[in-house]
Amino acid sequence: MAVLLLGEVTNGVLNRDATAKTVAAVTALGEVTVLCAGASARDAATEAATIEGVAKVLVAE
Repeated sequence: MAVLLLGEVTNGVLNRDATAKTVAAVTALGEVTVLCAGASARDAATEAATIEGVAKVLVAE
């Protein structure tokens, strides 16, 4: 099963702690994709890609 996780992005900054904890909790379910959405989400997506367990990152600006 694949998991799509919505990354918490505020003012273009990823809440890394919350995202990393959630990724760790759901990795047993399958491949984790993180979606970073909002204005200036590209920087947040770059950071999300560095979290262990994240297979893919999607960006919607």
